[in-house]
Amino acid sequence: FQPPDDTVFFITTRLDGSLPKESIDKLNEIREQEIKVAEASNISYQEKRLQIDNAHKRFFGKYDDLLDNLIIGNNWLKIPAIAQVVIDSLHFFNNQRYELICFSVLSNHIHIVFEVKKEYALYGIMKSIKNYSAKKANELLDRSGQFWQHESYDRVVRDANELSRIIFYTLNNPVKAGLCKTWEEWAFSYVNPLYMP
Repeated sequence: FQPPDDTVFFITTRLDGSLPKESIDKLNEIREQEIKVAEASNISYQEKRLQIDNAHKRFFGKYDDLLDNLIIGNNWLKIPAIAQVVIDSLHFFNNQRYELICFSVLSNHIHIVFEVKKEYALYGIMKSIKNYSAKKANELLDRSGQFWQHESYDRVVRDANELSRIIFYTLNNPVKAGLCKTWEEWAFSYVNPLYMP
């Protein structure tokens, strides 16, 4: 398939309190050090960009491994009714502000791949999704306070090959996390039929 014309984003966002601050700080420190080394090296601009991009990919891989394997912290998304609130909020503006390509909802984080329409900003879309789902989830949990972590990991998908890899990664994250044997078994994932692997 061809990559869509508008900007395609891969987003990972997590629940507030799902990871210890020290773990994130350590990963950020390692990434920043790798970037400084790449920027100070006597290599071509393209090679520097590649090394920096790889530093970001390594950071994300370790970050996601922590989310998949950590048994402490908030994990409200493992409650089916809460996961459904998030799923409903993701579908609400589908085909209006963005086109959903795929997503997976895990116990403490979500992966989303979508094509954002030119007239909408990623920040506004994520704010809308998070605000609505947080309000509804907090009502179901009979709690108040922050539900989502403020920041998200986001990446612009550059080409069809990268998009294929990210779709595979997103759909198979529940398998990698040991939650199911095949991605098709996971009730809290979605893939647009146009992008079916």
